Amino acid sequence: MMVVKDWLTTSIQEFFLPERLRSVDDHIFSDPNGLSLIKESEAVIDKIITHALEKGPLKGTQVFKKNGRTFKLKLKVSQKRLKLMSFDTHLSPSAIKKRVVMTFARQQTYKPQKKPLKEGLVYYMKNGKSHVRSIQKSPFFQGLLEKFIQLDAALEGHAPTAVANAQSATEEVSPGKDEQIEQSSYEKAIRELYRQNSELPQALSNRLQQLLEEITALTPALHLFSVEDRYQIKRMIDEDIPELLKAYRGLDEEAQSTQMSRVYEALTKMELTLQRLQEQEDRAKNDRFEYLLKLNEKRYPDNKE
Repeated sequence: MMVVKDWLTTSIQEFFLPERLRSVDDHIFSDPNGLSLIKESEAVIDKIITHALEKGPLKGTQVFKKNGRTFKLKLKVSQKRLKLMSFDTHLSPSAIKKRVVMTFARQQTYKPQKKPLKEGLVYYMKNGKSHVRSIQKSPFFQGLLEKFIQLDAALEGHAPTAVANAQSATEEVSPGKDEQIEQSSYEKAIRELYRQNSELPQALSNRLQQLLEEITALTPALHLFSVEDRYQIKRMIDEDIPELLKAYRGLDEEAQSTQMSRVYEALTKMELTLQRLQEQEDRAKNDRFEYLLKLNEKRYPDNKE
């Protein structure tokens, strides 16, 4: 019963997100045909990396293409960004034809950023309807993002591995300037909610206190969450909680007494949502690890002959 309730809560929350902020379902890319699209893209970028190291630093804008029977790719490289489009052709055996679009901010022209992937979307048809979903949080695309980092370095004439490692080390130190500003706005909104807490009945005050403690614990790591999860947390802090409390305080004393249990339940659900988001973040790291193991098993199979 709890599983059904969690599924319903998650579905409702996803429904209110803009379509391109909703994470793509794992099954779209977890089958052999979905993995093939990603592996083909990685293989093409590997060849471009080798080409870039041989030719030296990039001059101007270049376009690289791969026209296969079941798969096509186009990569546009400029001084500021890398833009990839790869897609299944009509001859692909994949039941769900997909078109992936990714835009990567060049790190040699900008300060290193925690999230250099500025756009990551997949377009596909399913059950006769067109869909667009975010792939920024998908563990299946982390390898492709690493290829972008390596290619970016190669285009500047640097050894990919060294620069990629330096990039990772820089990213883990602290969030970028924009993320620090965003985090500061969270903290300001949270302080205001703490102030309002003193105006509530004791039962709701205790419930809100626990919710705010959960939010406060997450705040230092907000820059590590996906854009859709940060959007949901920000909406909770800026809109959902303060508007709910304002509406409750606007009721007369009798109505407040009658509706207190419903407000208590709403705050509890918000706290459970935060816990779920943290669990999802942890699962994404584990999924990424499992994906890398499976990918290596495919690339380096046992050869017993």
